[in-house]
Amino acid sequence: MDRRKFLMAAPALGATWASGHAAASTWPQQALRLVNPYPPGGIVDILARAVAIDLAKSVGQPVVVENKAGAGGNIGTAFVAKATGDAHMLLMGASGPLAINASLYKNVNFDPLKDFTPISLLAATPLVLVVSKKSGLASLSDLTARLKDASTKNFYGSAGAGTPQHLAAELFLQKTKLTSTHVGYKGGAPAVLAVLASEVLYAFENLALVMPHIASGSLVALAVTSLKRVDLLPGVPTVAESGAPGFEARGWYGLLAPAGIPVDVTERLTMEILKIARSTNLQKLIATFGSDNVAQGPSAFSKLIAADSEKWRSIIVAGNIKLDM
Repeated sequence: MDRRKFLMAAPALGATWASGHAAASTWPQQALRLVNPYPPGGIVDILARAVAIDLAKSVGQPVVVENKAGAGGNIGTAFVAKATGDAHMLLMGASGPLAINASLYKNVNFDPLKDFTPISLLAATPLVLVVSKKSGLASLSDLTARLKDASTKNFYGSAGAGTPQHLAAELFLQKTKLTSTHVGYKGGAPAVLAVLASEVLYAFENLALVMPHIASGSLVALAVTSLKRVDLLPGVPTVAESGAPGFEARGWYGLLAPAGIPVDVTERLTMEILKIARSTNLQKLIATFGSDNVAQGPSAFSKLIAADSEKWRSIIVAGNIKLDM
């Protein structure tokens, strides 16, 4: 472009930049949509609604939680992935669709590493390995002895094929070189009922779901899947310290936006979300899930998604786990 043409174009270029900059600087200009890719009532929904209340106060616009459940979280996650550049669309993402499902489903219709702008991890929840009190098992060594007994056929339950609960059990079996038969249920609650009824011997399940049964004595907690013990169950060892060094399996949840949103919107969102994540109210909430304060911002969240995607892919391949979808 010669000097004359540049001088003629400069005002238009400046106006375009100023318009885009102003739009980003005055964000949000309308209500925000926060998609929960799971049914109402679960951890993701509870977390989304708690964040929505505080975020609305911080940014001065309503934050509307929309449930778009289905296909293991893929439908709602793909919905946000397609909203490239929409700075008024958010996702309460989870480890299932963002780190596991791409290795399980033939087509998830999104790329976890390319189609989103990670804002921050918000919670990372351990699972609890539980058995029925009626089983007579009191420790992880008791369970491994039972699984080594060739005269018994042992089953374990999960919230469904390919769920974090299923893969935690698969990781446990791969690390210990034990065998057990998987029985998938339609959700965590039916899997817990199956353990209570002795339909299956054991299950790895969310702490919030099994805590009432542990407190009542009907379920026995043998181990937790985090690298360190959980404050709510201080007497329960980790799987790692009970014979499977390095074992860790957590579900995690965090806020993301579509790819392509303005940089200063990302920065504003990050500032507001980290403030909310460190608030007393949210800290108390995630503690009931067994989570510590794990909020660290976009860079750490992005690295977690990449690392866990590779971790679970290798476990799925080694276990030859497939879904007919």
